[in-house]
Amino acid sequence: SLVVSTRSARVALPFQMAGAPSQATKVLAPLVAVGMAGCFYWFAEPRLRAALAPIVPARLYGEVAPSFQGSRPGWVFKTDHRGVGYYCDKEE
Repeated sequence: SLVVSTRSARVALPFQMAGAPSQATKVLAPLVAVGMAGCFYWFAEPRLRAALAPIVPARLYGEVAPSFQGSRPGWVFKTDHRGVGYYCDKEE
């Protein structure tokens, strides 16, 4: 076994460290890394996007309208971060 010494402790590893990486390792390591990143994107990205999606649907917060189309109860016509339109009146 190999003994690794740090400032605070000596740890015996149950395996032998290999020598210099082979040419195959140098070629395969980037391919494996790209494959893992692709798998993360393919499988985890939709779940991550769904988890980070806003809980309140955008329709409940506001609706973009090019011009004033009359009053709506519970809504106010103003310019907000999504543009000009009807937005939920937060004072209610």
